Amino acid sequence: MRSTVIAALAVLSLAPAAALAQTAPQIAAAESTAAAPSAPAGSGGITRDQFIQRAKDRAAQRAATRFDQMDTDHDGVLDRAELRAWRNQHPRHAATQPPTTPAAPPTAQ
Repeated sequence: MRSTVIAALAVLSLAPAAALAQTAPQIAAAESTAAAPSAPAGSGGITRDQFIQRAKDRAAQRAATRFDQMDTDHDGVLDRAELRAWRNQHPRHAATQPPTTPAAPPTAQ
């Protein structure tokens, strides 16, 4: 009887592993990435998914161009000096830079 209980517990302890090994979530993920319906041909319209994809493509291109501008030694890595140099030449950063010389205190007259 004792060996039967131990065997039953061993089988039951494997049940969660079998449940986790199921592939249902992968199928659901594949369905969610299926092609979205496109706008009717000649309508001049664009679907939400097409709009988002085009925006992502444009943003990726701008990011790649900016990275190439920032990577002055063209080694494919932005080091601290390159990041600092880029920030220092950026117009928005220049406006927030503290003055390099301390301002004289106002004099009372």
